[in-house]
Amino acid sequence: MAVPGTGSTNQTLTFIAAKKVSGKAQTSNLKEIYNEIIPSTVQQHTKNIFGQVIPQQVDTTTLYTRVSGTVEYVEFYVTSIGGTTYDANTASFGDVGFGGGDESQSSGPHGYQLYLTSSYQLSSSNPKKGTGVFVNNQLVNTTNGQLQLVNPSFGPQTGNNYGLTIYTGHPASGGLQIPTTSPIEWTPDYYNGTIFVQDYLSTAVPTYARGWIYIGDFADDLIASSSGTPGGSTTQVQFNDGGTFGGSSNLTFNGATLTGSYTGSLAEFTTLSASAVNFKPVSGTLAGPGSYLGLDSSNNVILSPGDGATTSPGGSNTQIQFNNGGAFGASANLTFSSNVLNVSGGIVHRRTTAATTFTASADNYIIAVTGVPTEILLDATAFANGQVLLIKDESGNASSANSVTLNASASQTIDGSGDVLIESPYGALHLYSNGTNWFIY
Repeated sequence: MAVPGTGSTNQTLTFIAAKKVSGKAQTSNLKEIYNEIIPSTVQQHTKNIFGQVIPQQVDTTTLYTRVSGTVEYVEFYVTSIGGTTYDANTASFGDVGFGGGDESQSSGPHGYQLYLTSSYQLSSSNPKKGTGVFVNNQLVNTTNGQLQLVNPSFGPQTGNNYGLTIYTGHPASGGLQIPTTSPIEWTPDYYNGTIFVQDYLSTAVPTYARGWIYIGDFADDLIASSSGTPGGSTTQVQFNDGGTFGGSSNLTFNGATLTGSYTGSLAEFTTLSASAVNFKPVSGTLAGPGSYLGLDSSNNVILSPGDGATTSPGGSNTQIQFNNGGAFGASANLTFSSNVLNVSGGIVHRRTTAATTFTASADNYIIAVTGVPTEILLDATAFANGQVLLIKDESGNASSANSVTLNASASQTIDGSGDVLIESPYGALHLYSNGTNWFIY
């Protein structure tokens, strides 16, 4: 018990702590936890609550390892906290000034604090390094929970690697690890990065530590990103305006119609489905026949008046259009109706000559062989389904000794064969492709 008038007794402090973590308020030292009816809890702000899942399994083999983007294994410098130096063996249990120690010791610091090293930013794999609290020499307990160590309670019951390890110095310089069973009886606080040492021993003073810090998003960040207040006014389409929701009267949607008033360049539409789209050009006014929308040198939409010429088709119904001296023209000799093209007149086909090895292409129709022997390579995949080729020996010298050889590409065939020969003078073949193979007709 404490001397009267000198402060709270150990029993009072124990009751307060035990009832708090049990969700009950302390109203009387005569009441057990189950007798208290008023609730209580340890309060936290969402800006200090981890918002992402902490991985169960982590490996401490390599420093500055980052796992799941939420935790990082780092090293700390450790220094003593001012005002914590005393002899823990002073006085007796229950007396004022009792230090709570149980080892023979001298006076020394009992409180220690962690801070990131001066090379943290150089060594870290954290994408947030160099910003906020993730900077060189950052003292953990001054961040108000923005920089926290990960408590082992987040890990598994066995094989848990989240525990803080402390050393008398850097291991590479001969520092020794201070085990959890050390007689100094040390206790870490993972929230604020402090260490309490019950019994000070000059041979076991921590100066270096390793542990896991949380680098993910906090609860308030996720809440803010998942819900927020829309910017602008009703119907205004939302956009990222410097990290917050923004809206503009220049772009609105009322549930059925998207309306835009563009004063600058108009971005390309990749998909646009509507019965009508109205554009307000940057310049120009309504004009007569022939006016059209175009782009100026700055890629702005402008309305050009045109020359007033008619855009009505020439000729009669079904007649195909052609340029007739700068105007639309048509003729009854060239019509298209019911999927039938009608030509009343001569047709000129493209003719290409071949005298040695020749590869047919999709713009060929007549391949005129002017010298033998000749090999013509045919790739059906380069031709449209139904496209036709006419191959003719114009030299008149084709024979079994000097043939025109038609070779199908790769595993393709010509009427089932890999090649076909023209071996008679002035011989010819008509072929068509189905996009895969060739056929003689």
